[in-house]
Amino acid sequence: MMTKWLLILGVVGIVIIPNSSVEGYLLEYQDELANLSSLVVREVTVSWAANSELNGLFNRRLLAQIGEATIQMRFRDETVAELLENERDSLSETCWQSLEEYYTFYRTLWGVDLRNCMQEAYQDLEYDRLGRFRPQASSAQRIIKTATYQVIRTLSMSDIFDEESIRRKLTEEQQSYENTWEYYATTLQEELDRHDGIVSGTMGRLEICIDRVLDYQQEDIDVIEEEIQTNCNNQVKMFMK
Repeated sequence: MMTKWLLILGVVGIVIIPNSSVEGYLLEYQDELANLSSLVVREVTVSWAANSELNGLFNRRLLAQIGEATIQMRFRDETVAELLENERDSLSETCWQSLEEYYTFYRTLWGVDLRNCMQEAYQDLEYDRLGRFRPQASSAQRIIKTATYQVIRTLSMSDIFDEESIRRKLTEEQQSYENTWEYYATTLQEELDRHDGIVSGTMGRLEICIDRVLDYQQEDIDVIEEEIQTNCNNQVKMFMK
């Protein structure tokens, strides 16, 4: 009887020892992949924060430049409105009505011109916010997070009796995840570095656009002032605009 139990214990021992070995290497792969996943989550989170700060600074720079232009255009507009009101008694009724109509028309154009500048800048801002960095960061997070469950996934598609094959597959998967993160780490930094070029181009184009709008506004104001001085004797010039 004793011999029988010794044999049974021996067989159980043979089964348990290999299982413990298998469990050990699976846990090692699991720990490595889980650590990589955690590392990526931390690194991408830091990159997200840096990118959000860049987006915010870009937005504030645009607001500052557009705000300055808006103040300047409003000041000019108020000046013209005061001029028309002050000179009303010195103008013929027909001239004054014509100037009022043209002033209203010009004001509409000024607003449209400035809005066009804003819309172009907004498109660049949206690209910087949504098209640069974000897709790559989201992709990195989505792919690397699966590393946490890769051991189970590999086992579910493997012959559980072929330990060598399982080890090989897990080694390949681990290397693949490491290579993937190396690629994304480089790519995310490149995406952050691209921000300055986008901002520089946008601010340059916005400055040119605003300068053009201000020039057009001043030209229109000059015409109105000239018509006031001549009591609309040069209305042909206004119709030509």
